[in-house]
Amino acid sequence: MKSRQYISKNQEQRNMSTYTKAKLLEMNADRRLGFNWIKNIENIRETEQAILYSTGDAGLSCGRLYVALPASTAITPDVIKKYNIWI
Repeated sequence: MKSRQYISKNQEQRNMSTYTKAKLLEMNADRRLGFNWIKNIENIRETEQAILYSTGDAGLSCGRLYVALPASTAITPDVIKKYNIWI
């Protein structure tokens, strides 16, 4: 079985939904979804599109935690390790 070195921006990110910073903040404050379940919103610029990635982290009040990364970010092994991204 081949090991996956990194997620290619062109292969997998093109099929993922993107969100504005305003939408991420709105979703993060929606009590139906749980509060503060999206990490790293502060590093998304107002004009940027972001993609949500599930992490290996979870909270009691919100369940699985997600990290928002700019859509232009290549998901390398270092990024996976830094944000504990599940792939």
